[in-house]
Amino acid sequence: MVERNVAVLETPALIAPFGSPMPSIYHNTQLNHLVVDLGCSLLQFVGEVSPWSPANAGSARDAVARAIAQQKQHTESLVELLTERRFPVEFGVYPAEFTDLHFLSLKALLPRVIENQNAIVAELDEAVHTCVDDAEAIALLTTVLAGERSITTQLQSITIA
Repeated sequence: MVERNVAVLETPALIAPFGSPMPSIYHNTQLNHLVVDLGCSLLQFVGEVSPWSPANAGSARDAVARAIAQQKQHTESLVELLTERRFPVEFGVYPAEFTDLHFLSLKALLPRVIENQNAIVAELDEAVHTCVDDAEAIALLTTVLAGERSITTQLQSITIA
């Protein structure tokens, strides 16, 4: 499970016109936790700190940059859904333990990034199963989960000499 870096306010249940409860339950708080975990992942941190890599590792740097961009898109899609639902989105901050990773090489960081990605994939997989009564969230989470699995596979295939 990915460590939470933010306290998210619970919002009251949405009320349809005329005071009746909404027909389905929205899992906005859980979706917001996923926004924080994706947006403050080790992969996103790597994109901000530009770790050292040898001159001949251009393809590895490009692959990581593509993975970072994909994950940002996943985060943005979750934010869009929450915004449409008028849920106050909290973006969180990077975990304090990431600060020790500023000056490491990409080669040294990659195993840690993959480990963090595996935790994110597990969390998304769990969310798909716990949000079963929120069809809109399930559709989006299924897409994001497939994308994050793809990112993890891409990262696992990177080799740096």
